[in-house]
Amino acid sequence: NLEVNKVKEKNKDLGKKNSDLESYAESIGLFLESLPKEFLRSVSKFLKLKNSERISLYVLNDDKFCIIGRYSENPTYDRKGRCVYPSDSGYISKCLKNDDGYPYYFREKLPKNYKSYVNAVSKDTGMTETEIANLSMKSRAYFTRVITDNNRNNVGILVIESTNSTLPMDANDLNNRLEELSIEHMATFLDVSNKLKAGSDYE
Repeated sequence: NLEVNKVKEKNKDLGKKNSDLESYAESIGLFLESLPKEFLRSVSKFLKLKNSERISLYVLNDDKFCIIGRYSENPTYDRKGRCVYPSDSGYISKCLKNDDGYPYYFREKLPKNYKSYVNAVSKDTGMTETEIANLSMKSRAYFTRVITDNNRNNVGILVIESTNSTLPMDANDLNNRLEELSIEHMATFLDVSNKLKAGSDYE
């Protein structure tokens, strides 16, 4: 009986330690997952983005984009919405296909009228009317910037969008400000997020 009780106590102790380790790992995971959003919050403040704008960071995973962070002062635009986007449609895909020598692609002055807006966005991106209707933010200006790792591989896309007809600053100035502050760090966040989310969906 003494031996049995010792084994039971040992198993109970091991069970508690295992539970504590699982809770600790979960806390660390949640903390690391929050890093991209907090980083984007800082980038947004650095660029002086307003509540008519938002900034998002996507990781490129095979033939799709997965969002790992988003920030806007406007709570309506701050929601993630879809977590996975095809890499061959939408304005986030335009950056990868861009061949003008710049690491970014931008589009401004999309129509304010809804029907004209749908026609213009569909023509630009190949998105359907239903996909456009489901967008949480009907942006009229987009800035997309490719993120590369140390080996010059495309690993992600940074997107700044606005409901105003123009971007908060000239596209080239915007790119220079981003390079000054943050581009080199974004590949690290993308790598961390990939490792955290390996084999699982991100919502």
